Amino acid sequence: MTNVLTIDVEDWYHDGDGLADSATPKPRARVEHNLARLLDLLDGRHARATLFFLGAVAERFPALVRDAFARGHEIASHGYDHRPVGAWLRREFRSDVARSLALLEDLTGARVEGYRAPYFSIKSGVHWPGDVLAEVGVRYDSSVLPIDRAPGLELVSPRGPYRLASGVWEVPVTINRFAFWNLPLVSGFALRTLPLPFIERRLAEFNDEVGPAVVHLHPWEIDAEGPEAPSVSRPIRALKRLGRNGLVRKLDRLLAAHAFASIAEVFPVVVRRQESPSA
Repeated sequence: MTNVLTIDVEDWYHDGDGLADSATPKPRARVEHNLARLLDLLDGRHARATLFFLGAVAERFPALVRDAFARGHEIASHGYDHRPVGAWLRREFRSDVARSLALLEDLTGARVEGYRAPYFSIKSGVHWPGDVLAEVGVRYDSSVLPIDRAPGLELVSPRGPYRLASGVWEVPVTINRFAFWNLPLVSGFALRTLPLPFIERRLAEFNDEVGPAVVHLHPWEIDAEGPEAPSVSRPIRALKRLGRNGLVRKLDRLLAAHAFASIAEVFPVVVRRQESPSA
């Protein structure tokens, strides 16, 4: 079964208090090198991904967007400024998403169909963000976690793709059932720190129970030398550093053994025919 790989393209300084926005002085960037490593790795394994580009990164490094698109990856929106959706007024959220879509479509010449909120900050049962996404032409979202919080004693939404009240498709990241809990066991922190055989078993279980899995990671997660945002607490900084040294090797082994592609390829029902924004 072909699974989905997604990459949230943001830099190390965008994490933390959620206020690293377009008005913040820009620290030294590391996203160019880190994303290039990931794209080369994907090329080597003939894998494709959906790249959720933060607009602030796309504007600062437009060549990254063009290069990823030219290599055959799907380009989607991570918003423009890296703020949780709950920090926006409705009109501010609409403006942020629309700004990112216009930028990415200008850089690629193709319609952008997907969106993922910073911090997965659209909550199940909160309808207005989905309404806004429909208004600006987003076809699918990948922001709603099927659990409210770990350890996820109960699910709050489906684990596979489903439609929101607005008509926008929701494509959740993978949540595994494990003992009494529902947990993200194939992405991010878990992907960095858990043994690969354990992750592969969880992938197989999800494939049997639900269908294609949606795996996510960030470019900074392969950067063993990268700094941390100063607003992040010391314990969180320590957790974020775990497993970075070995993630490239682990990801290479995962891609060698399993097929991965973009959301548009694996779930064609959630996207329209790719066409230019002016078509």
